[in-house]
Amino acid sequence: MNIFTLKTFLGIAAITTMLSACTKSYNFKDGYDQPKAIDTTGIGSMDTSLNKIDSSGFPDARKFPGLVSVVEPRLNDQAVTLDLNFKIVSPQIRISSPPGYWLSTGYYAGPGELVKIEIPQGTEGMTVQVGAHTDNVTGKAPQLRAGLIVTAKTVLPGVNYIRNIYGGPIYLIPTGPSNKKITVKLSNVCKSPDFVLGESADAEWKDRLRKSQVPVVELRGKRLVITMYRKVLLGLLDNFNAEAVMKTWDEVIEKDYNDWYGLSDNPADPIDQAPGTPHRFVLDIQISLGSGHSGYPCMAYLDWHSDFLDTAVINTGASWGPCHEIGHNHQMTNTWSWGGVEALTETSNNLFVFQVANRHGKKPPRIYDAGQNFVQPALDWAKTDTVNTTKNFAGITDVFQRLVPFVQLFQRYGYGMMGYICREARHEQRVTYIDQVKKDFLYTSASKYAQTDLYPFFRYWGIFVSPTARAEVSNLPLLKEKIWLNDIR
Repeated sequence: MNIFTLKTFLGIAAITTMLSACTKSYNFKDGYDQPKAIDTTGIGSMDTSLNKIDSSGFPDARKFPGLVSVVEPRLNDQAVTLDLNFKIVSPQIRISSPPGYWLSTGYYAGPGELVKIEIPQGTEGMTVQVGAHTDNVTGKAPQLRAGLIVTAKTVLPGVNYIRNIYGGPIYLIPTGPSNKKITVKLSNVCKSPDFVLGESADAEWKDRLRKSQVPVVELRGKRLVITMYRKVLLGLLDNFNAEAVMKTWDEVIEKDYNDWYGLSDNPADPIDQAPGTPHRFVLDIQISLGSGHSGYPCMAYLDWHSDFLDTAVINTGASWGPCHEIGHNHQMTNTWSWGGVEALTETSNNLFVFQVANRHGKKPPRIYDAGQNFVQPALDWAKTDTVNTTKNFAGITDVFQRLVPFVQLFQRYGYGMMGYICREARHEQRVTYIDQVKKDFLYTSASKYAQTDLYPFFRYWGIFVSPTARAEVSNLPLLKEKIWLNDIR
């Protein structure tokens, strides 16, 4: 071995000896502390300290939905019992948007604060969601809040964790119903001062609301849940009774949507099953479309608060916005509510306010509004001679004027006509995407309910029906009354 090779060998040996002498066993793996608990969703290890707050979303959360003061207690081991035994609707209900399965916990997550959720064994596939304001407003100008402020993830039996840097109400969402109740435990959460019909008293609830620092709260009935902004509610507390309001909305959904459409809680035929979970409406500082939109949840701006809270306004058919959007959810666009240039898209959803008012022996104030003045122009259009074959319903471009023929039929033959039409639509063998078929269906169904061939009425309103449809009701006496001239006011 030459001297150079020997020196090299001795040098490597010396370095190896020094490195081995410096080796020490530390309680680290891959440079990270091991957490005290493992996230049971299977997404890997995470820091589960409930004391650490991610403040990166504070600037946006301060704008909306709001921060939660440190004086608001953070609670641990809060047991929440959820009833999973609810009824779901048949696919043949054929309305645009049946309600989903958000289950309110009554608790709120502070912005950036880690929430611990313990799910009992035997409960798989649930989702936890923090936040109610589901609209993505990214790119809106001006953008009033962060684009997407809701966080959701799957939870499994055992210990789970979730954090939303903007905070929000906490929901658990099952994949569907099951015949049981479950109890979950929540930690590092704030109690939300929600009003729950049948559990909360108006005065006690208002006192809790005033003392709370939670920025978003719910008013919960059996048929409708309204998610509202605490700062706005505080200025309206002297104007309404929460118990009366939620009783009124439950009655509206039950009688003026479900019953009117021929739906019930325990029908003889499952096709006629009413939704077993409540509709939801969420009020937001900014939404993705219009001043309000349908869906689950329906969304609207904060200035809609008062539209939900005046029972006199609701019962006269003047709560147009909320009824309009929930009406969109009930449209039967694949059976009789047609589209195209004669579309009923912004018309058939407004029929519910007439039903609400009629149940109380009233008519919606909007039909008397001189500023809108839609009734008389519609009547003038309908009475024109129909010899000219170019007369078409599309000639009525105002969506409110298109309401008039429907209300004329209801006033003449009874509001029960709607339930009959909708029941027949649900029980049709198949849906349709052809507008002419939808018009024919409405014509034949309405004629059968009236026990009168309504062809002259449809003709004067410019709603074309096919010879096949006419043949279907040819055994009925032809309409002699000029119902199309009836003033609905």
